[in-house]
Amino acid sequence: MEIIETLNSKIDKLIHDYEKLRLENQSLLQELDKIKNDNDELVRNNQDMFLRIDSTLTLIKAQKGE
Repeated sequence: MEIIETLNSKIDKLIHDYEKLRLENQSLLQELDKIKNDNDELVRNNQDMFLRIDSTLTLIKAQKGE
């Protein structure tokens, strides 16, 4: 009987640990999604900045008559 109680206790602990890790995993996945969204926004901002720089350089060249 004692073996069964010990096993049940270990199983309960494993279930608890599993649930804790599952919740932590969900939290990390949400954080990863947020970081991906932030990164995508930064990439878009960089692309916009490169386009503005390119447009400005083109305008300057046109004004100089090159």
